[in-house]
Amino acid sequence: MQTEQDYNEGETMSEVYFFDFSGSGNVLEGIDRLLENCTRVREGRGEGIDFGRKRVAVKAHFGELGNYTHMRPAFVRHVVEHVKGKGGDPFATDTTTLYPEGARVTVEESLRTAAYNGFTEEGLGCPVSIADAPDGYNGVATAEGEIVDFVKVARAIAEADAIVVLSHVKGHVLTGIGGAIKNLAMGCTTKDCKREQHRAHGLVFYDEKCTGCGTCAAVCRFSVLEMVEGKPVWDFDRCFYCSTCRFSCESGAIGILKDGKERFQKGMAESAAGVMRVMEGKASVFLNFIFDVTPLCDCAAPAGMLVVQNVGILASRDPVAIDSASIDLIDSAEVFPSWGVTPPDILGKINQTDSWIHVREAERLGIGSRRYRLVRV
Repeated sequence: MQTEQDYNEGETMSEVYFFDFSGSGNVLEGIDRLLENCTRVREGRGEGIDFGRKRVAVKAHFGELGNYTHMRPAFVRHVVEHVKGKGGDPFATDTTTLYPEGARVTVEESLRTAAYNGFTEEGLGCPVSIADAPDGYNGVATAEGEIVDFVKVARAIAEADAIVVLSHVKGHVLTGIGGAIKNLAMGCTTKDCKREQHRAHGLVFYDEKCTGCGTCAAVCRFSVLEMVEGKPVWDFDRCFYCSTCRFSCESGAIGILKDGKERFQKGMAESAAGVMRVMEGKASVFLNFIFDVTPLCDCAAPAGMLVVQNVGILASRDPVAIDSASIDLIDSAEVFPSWGVTPPDILGKINQTDSWIHVREAERLGIGSRRYRLVRV
């Protein structure tokens, strides 16, 4: 892990600012210090960020109904207040989900769940919107990648003048870790773009394991799966690859491609790069909150027992650097012994993948650097 004293003036590194929970500082004041450091001009290291008179998307995951480890509304509120104090016009936003079993599938459901979890206009001090409204498909398309055929950025985000991406860092069954890159790729895109990313991991049927129970067809909300002679048959042209059938199969007859997690992560990095292309030239700031680190993401209710002690909050203009620092800091944190895992890549080991795949790919695609300088604030 690169720290301030490791930095050599001849090296090009992205700055990642760190508010450490182990200190006695006020967390809300810490958020202010992180944002001040991240947006101010630093000699020889680019221009500062001015939120004045800008429409600023404050992107957060509002949490699935029943999930209790998602982002704290108070943290979002304080970022909103900071942006307002700089003359900006913020709105808090999230997008609809691909998976059908939660309470965030439609715009209306998403707003109800956001309000239930405490993300309201009154509570946050700014409008709350679903960025891919009115139907989950409203977005701005950008270039295709090697894995995904297209990237489509939710319209309200694409049309904002600036963005502050707030990510609760936690685990994910496909990516190992979910941070800023995942928040860009999944959280800032439309439903069909989410489907495009999940299509990359594919679905595989193991005939010899199937008991013919029909549960997979019964739970398919999209009606793309039917039982034929006691076996499931998919219409993959209409399949959303939401994996509801896979998670519902008690016999393990449905899986993903052998390299499915790698393909998904690479497609996710392409999607994140597409979002950054659409936001090119606009102010982009990333805050990663490393607390309540669970093995699963905030779409799960519940997301599992905590993995490590709370760490702190990071801020950067570089989504690759901030996720790299997040992985390193989680690996250096105290792990709860019940998990029986050791560094490196604790969350990757729990989720049986390599968390660095999408981070390396995002770096290769040019949206940031894994080389960072950690600066404590």
